[in-house]
Amino acid sequence: MKRLLGLLLFAQFLFLSAEAMAQGLPAPSYWKNERGSELFIWSANSGAIQGTFTNHAQGFACQGIPYPASGAVSPTGLYFVVTFAQCNSFTRWVGKTNGSQMPTSWTLFYVDKNGKPGKLKGADLFTRVW
Repeated sequence: MKRLLGLLLFAQFLFLSAEAMAQGLPAPSYWKNERGSELFIWSANSGAIQGTFTNHAQGFACQGIPYPASGAVSPTGLYFVVTFAQCNSFTRWVGKTNGSQMPTSWTLFYVDKNGKPGKLKGADLFTRVW
């Protein structure tokens, strides 16, 4: 009987942990950053997140096209990556949800016109729209 009770408590712990992670980044949810770019999360299962990201940042190429976004969320934070194939680049965001806001830092990896790799770093603050 004690084993059964222990197993049930463990199962409830796993269920509540998964629920807490889902609350950290709910799916579906729609987020916008201060540059006007949009992140739509349509799935957050077992810590894996899937969605789309549409760039609207001035001064950057590949704007207005929804690109696949994928990553992971845990109790300590989250990350997601978007590959902008048409622009020979990809960006990784790392952050944490804080209520309806998600402060992130990002690193953009790219290949310039001469074939030389490069990177840029910055920060975005995403705000949950719904």
